[in-house]
Amino acid sequence: MSKEALVALLLGLLLVPLLFLLLLEPDQGGPLAFPQGPTAWHSTVVQAGDTLSDIADRYGVPLAYLVATNDLFDPRALLPGQEIIVPSGGVVHTVKPGQTLADLALTYGVTEEAISAANGGVGELVPGERLLIPHPSRVPQAAALELGPPRAGFIWPLRGRFTSGFGPRTHPVYGGSDFHTGIDLAVPVGTPVRAAAPGEVIWAGWRGNYGLLVVLDHQNGYSTYYAHLSQLRVSPGQFVELGQVVALSGNSGLSTGPHLHFEIRRWGEPLDPLPLLP
Repeated sequence: MSKEALVALLLGLLLVPLLFLLLLEPDQGGPLAFPQGPTAWHSTVVQAGDTLSDIADRYGVPLAYLVATNDLFDPRALLPGQEIIVPSGGVVHTVKPGQTLADLALTYGVTEEAISAANGGVGELVPGERLLIPHPSRVPQAAALELGPPRAGFIWPLRGRFTSGFGPRTHPVYGGSDFHTGIDLAVPVGTPVRAAAPGEVIWAGWRGNYGLLVVLDHQNGYSTYYAHLSQLRVSPGQFVELGQVVALSGNSGLSTGPHLHFEIRRWGEPLDPLPLLP
């Protein structure tokens, strides 16, 4: 074999594996790219003049998804340069202490299996982790756009006619002096009553003059009471989100007419709710 033929053979042997590697590598300027599944969310930076509706329209995302994903309950608080998460195909939920997969399924109206499948399998939830809630049938946090935005962490549980404030008064049934531990909002029986803040249900049932009562513990010394209800929508031990329907209003217990009695307590002591509400 001539010298020239031998050189050509050696060059050919060297080029074959190099060509094979080039064919395997779609991005020749970097490492091998492996197929990736659909991204559940990405971030974007708020531009001057942006509104929540602008961003939702720009990315084709329901406004409720954007609000719940970022806890953006006050549109006025959106600032240029702020980074927010834009979800895809659902709500990106940040797990809170004490929250379970069953709680999330009840909150958003999605099966546990659907949530698990959307996240590649879900074990014990870890506070702070993010999960995609795929195509929720309800997004309770969006209620803050009408009943909030939260002030001191609370929104109104519903909108109704204010009939009685916090503090000393004449008892509406027995007469004589009385101390009212909450506020009363007159509404028709069956009006949805929403959680004024996220928390765990520590009471859901009948309690004396309160009638049907729901009590939420907000894990920071605060608790809220929702009384004179007609129907319950939650059970003890359940974790509920801000704006989630916990009951329907009624006229149960010691009541002079259909209304919601609402209390905010701090370490068990009743507070005037009005300074803490939007």
